Amino acid sequence: MPNRKNKLGHMENHRDFRFEKFGCPRCKSKKMIRFAWDSGAELECTECGERFDEEDLLTIDDPSNILTVKEKLAFIRAFKESD
Repeated sequence: MPNRKNKLGHMENHRDFRFEKFGCPRCKSKKMIRFAWDSGAELECTECGERFDEEDLLTIDDPSNILTVKEKLAFIRAFKESD
């Protein structure tokens, strides 16, 4: 897919912008956007809006066992509040 300007007038390289190797574990859409940081990366589904850790998508075979970032944070908060 060729480069094009986004809504703000910046050039986008769709090879870097879209990360279609994985499907969304929730809605099965192949339209995922990758967000990378020094500590890792997340993929956001453009259809349902859920975010997933890239490492989970690479290592967990069963999609029903993959938690969203929101679900992970809620789980951690539950333990913090119980202390």
